Amino acid sequence: MLAITEDAAAAIKDIVSSPGVPEGAGLRITQEVNADADAGRGRTDLRLSVVAAPQEGDEVLEAERVFMSPQAARFLDDKLLDADVVNDEVQFSLDIQAETL
Repeated sequence: MLAITEDAAAAIKDIVSSPGVPEGAGLRITQEVNADADAGRGRTDLRLSVVAAPQEGDEVLEAERVFMSPQAARFLDDKLLDADVVNDEVQFSLDIQAETL
């Protein structure tokens, strides 16, 4: 299951508790696989969006208010989500969880 650092959890909380965001909203993560025609292999892109509620089938991390599409949840199963604030903007990053190395 996706692990989330304290910094990422705080950043998500700040995002979903922003003015104008409905109560109970969360950060939804979806996955897109794009074919790289030049290299002959695919690339995985993750999309983050603020949504009012999870969609049917989403995996929900209730404490952090993170909703993951089934495909994204499988991809993120062994990952660690972290966040840094750079110039007042949140930058999320992924790493492999230490216990899976």
